[in-house]
Amino acid sequence: MSAIPSHWIPHRRQDGEVVGWIDLDSQAPDLIPVDRLGWPLEPVSDWPAAEEALEKRGLGFLLNRFQYRGHAVRIRQLYEDRVIVTTAVSDAVGDVGEEFTLPFPAGTELTEIQAR
Repeated sequence: MSAIPSHWIPHRRQDGEVVGWIDLDSQAPDLIPVDRLGWPLEPVSDWPAAEEALEKRGLGFLLNRFQYRGHAVRIRQLYEDRVIVTTAVSDAVGDVGEEFTLPFPAGTELTEIQAR
C-alpha cells in the first residue's frame, strides 16, 4: 500500500527516476514540490517552478548523512511506504550497523546533517 497521496504528481528526470512529487492540493493555488523523502520544499506558484525546485534538489542529497534518534545514519533504501536508514558507513559485508525502518514520508525525527 502506497503512502503517496493521490494529489502528489510524480516528477521524473529524463531517465525515468522519480526525483519527487508536486503536491497540487495542500496549499492551493500554490504548488508544493516534495522531495524523495516526502519533505515539502518551498511553495511555488506554477508548474515549471515546481519542476525546477525538484530538479535543483535532485537525488544527490540522499547520499548525505542524516540524524535519527541520536544516530548518524545514511539512507539505505527508499520505498513508497517506508524509508530504511542504517548506521553502517558502507554496504561492505562486515559493516553491519543498525537499521531503522521509518514511515514514508520521513518525519521530523530524521534530519539532514549539514555538509561542512
